[in-house]
Amino acid sequence: MCNSDMQMLVDIIIKLLDVVHFFVPIVLIIFCTVDVFKIIVSKKEDEVKKLRNDVFWKIVYAIVIYLIPFLVPFILSAADKILPMEYDNSWKECYDYVKKNQNHN
Repeated sequence: MCNSDMQMLVDIIIKLLDVVHFFVPIVLIIFCTVDVFKIIVSKKEDEVKKLRNDVFWKIVYAIVIYLIPFLVPFILSAADKILPMEYDNSWKECYDYVKKNQNHN
């Protein structure tokens, strides 16, 4: 498999992705709520349009950030199948090993 240093690095990356996966959408939802409140209070039509656009993009960003931890392994495994290259894929084995053991703890 992989040595303890690589396992520690992969574990840190997994935990960082988990934190991003959890907190960033919450922060974006809070900002969207503030913008929606501004829309309700605002009387200017051009400001309302700008705020609606901002809210829309913040929702899109929240969805994309929420999906990153699911998309990255999928994209990497698809690239591994599409591009037949000779390389050391021990990082993937180590990632799978750490992720499996992290779920058991």
